[in-house]
Amino acid sequence: MYDVALIHYGEIGTKGANRPTFENALVKNIKWSLENRVSDVLRLRGRVLARLEPGVDSEEIRQALGRVFGIAWFALAYESEQDIDTMVKDILKRLTEYGIKAKSFMIQTKRADKNFPYTSLEVNRIVGAKIVENTSMSVDLENPDITVFIELAGGKAYLYFEKIKGLGGLPVGVSGKVLNLLSGGLDSPVAAWLMMKRGCHVDFLHLHALRSMQELQNSKVVEIFRHLSSFCKGSKLFVVPFYKFLERALKAPERLELVLFRKFMLKAAESLAKREGYLGIVTGDSIGQVASQTLRNIWSAQKGLGVPVYRPLLTYDKEEIVRLAKQIGTYELSLKEYKDCCSIIAKHPETSSKPEIVQEVWDKLGLEDAVAETLSLVESLEY
Repeated sequence: MYDVALIHYGEIGTKGANRPTFENALVKNIKWSLENRVSDVLRLRGRVLARLEPGVDSEEIRQALGRVFGIAWFALAYESEQDIDTMVKDILKRLTEYGIKAKSFMIQTKRADKNFPYTSLEVNRIVGAKIVENTSMSVDLENPDITVFIELAGGKAYLYFEKIKGLGGLPVGVSGKVLNLLSGGLDSPVAAWLMMKRGCHVDFLHLHALRSMQELQNSKVVEIFRHLSSFCKGSKLFVVPFYKFLERALKAPERLELVLFRKFMLKAAESLAKREGYLGIVTGDSIGQVASQTLRNIWSAQKGLGVPVYRPLLTYDKEEIVRLAKQIGTYELSLKEYKDCCSIIAKHPETSSKPEIVQEVWDKLGLEDAVAETLSLVESLEY
């Protein structure tokens, strides 16, 4: 069984004097994701080391670390002593133990501990020669069957045979809190995930057309929220019915219903964001993808807001969004049947609305009051 997970970051290494803040956030998120599978998680020079509990399932470790933003790559490794003969003995033991039938190999050494008496190249040469002496394998620096990685750090040697790609980005939480307008579609979950990748803690607001909280809890929206919460510690889902909008929008021009509803959603999110201290609203808008997302309609819906609106998918096409949704794991969930609010608004919406006319209708219908009434009905879920 593996002894440790050796975790490397990328972008965090460029943060200068703020680097410890980012490293500490990464350590905190790793501990949360790995839960009771580790005895300790600590910072070493340029890397993070997670000591694994005995007998832990390595696949669980892979999956847990694969959900932590800020990790460039990681390895499941064996701890050894900083002694050439001991390292060789442990490498040969692991090659035999796991039945690795390689005919050729190469050694790659990283030496963070500069007081070790050999350079990285010297370790490669000496360890490689001893493995050749004790096996039938040969050295191949171009296309080896297996690469033996050695890292010398923290007074120990760490041995592994595979680098596992991480999510990259920044640790969740270092960029502040934002509120994602979560629908039942493909786009908004992907937008939330991308904001998490840039270090944002993401909470969610969902406006629904269901009859009860119990019905909502059994819906795909809660499934999507729970899945996204596995990337972001302590995410919260705010839910609220949207019938207050319908009551006041009965006399709205039919072609403006959709852009008015989009404005209503943003205004509700704005009120909640100000109340709860969020640094902005996140949407899944992609220019021109649907009628509500033409540039004019985006402008009409957003005009007058007092908080930033972040749209990480603005220039993505549908194929790119679908590919990301599949990677994230929300694609199949988003395809499940659900009565989404936007689907029951006007069938032939205006695609080139004028902000001043939309605002005039908004004021005439008293939709600002509907926002306040709606926020009084908000409930929340945590996972």
